[in-house]
Amino acid sequence: MTISGPGGDSHWHVLRWRAVSCRPTVSAAATACWALAGWGLGAWVRRVSVRTGVSDEEAFGSLPGDEFIVHPMVEWTRGVTVRAAAERVWPWLVQMGYGRGGWYTPELVDLFANRWVFGVRQPFPASANRLLPEHQHVAVGDLICDGPGYASYFRVVRVDPEHALVYRSIRHPRRGSPIDITDPASPRRVEQQLREAGTYIDFTWALVLIDRPGHGTRLLVRTRANYSPRAVRFLALPGGLVDATYGVAMLRAIARRAETPDPAGTS
Repeated sequence: MTISGPGGDSHWHVLRWRAVSCRPTVSAAATACWALAGWGLGAWVRRVSVRTGVSDEEAFGSLPGDEFIVHPMVEWTRGVTVRAAAERVWPWLVQMGYGRGGWYTPELVDLFANRWVFGVRQPFPASANRLLPEHQHVAVGDLICDGPGYASYFRVVRVDPEHALVYRSIRHPRRGSPIDITDPASPRRVEQQLREAGTYIDFTWALVLIDRPGHGTRLLVRTRANYSPRAVRFLALPGGLVDATYGVAMLRAIARRAETPDPAGTS
């Protein structure tokens, strides 16, 4: 471009100055927009990782089982509404467990757990679509299998019929916590060994039913955990996102079963 006439060179320099001086302003605005979008996305991801399908009251309020790990490093709360009374939901919770009624989790999750955690290739037992009379009893102190041959397990720590069922487990984040179920001292010994080795996750898993007269039943699940070493904290966010996926899927599967008119008649 050629600018002639008096002051032509001066006018050209002014144009160049304006163009150059405007560039950082546009760049700063774009950067600010991207930063704001990134912050918003990060906040949403963090929120989903710790709570899904619950109100502020449910997310921040106390629930049965909180007393076992008072100051958790991690806490996740999920929830769904079941169009059935708590008395219809409770039997599906009581029979949960590997080799019992199952965990009602998606098949892909079960396959992943079988191969990555337990190192076995046999199919994960399918979750029951009917109530199992032989598994309609659970009591404090019971050990609930969570993998082939008790490769991991839950200890029942609280039972409030038709209201709350709380489990606790101490396990290695990768290998689980295999025990010899024929040896009564084995669970405590394995837990002590994990603590002394310094690599473990100690967590509670509370399934809670809250009646909402005229609106069904709220089914909540809360996980609270402490862990060692501190580096395990880097698994908290991705672990929460995984839990948000399969945890809610599990709750919905329980809800579908409890809402079925005659579950005892299904196979």
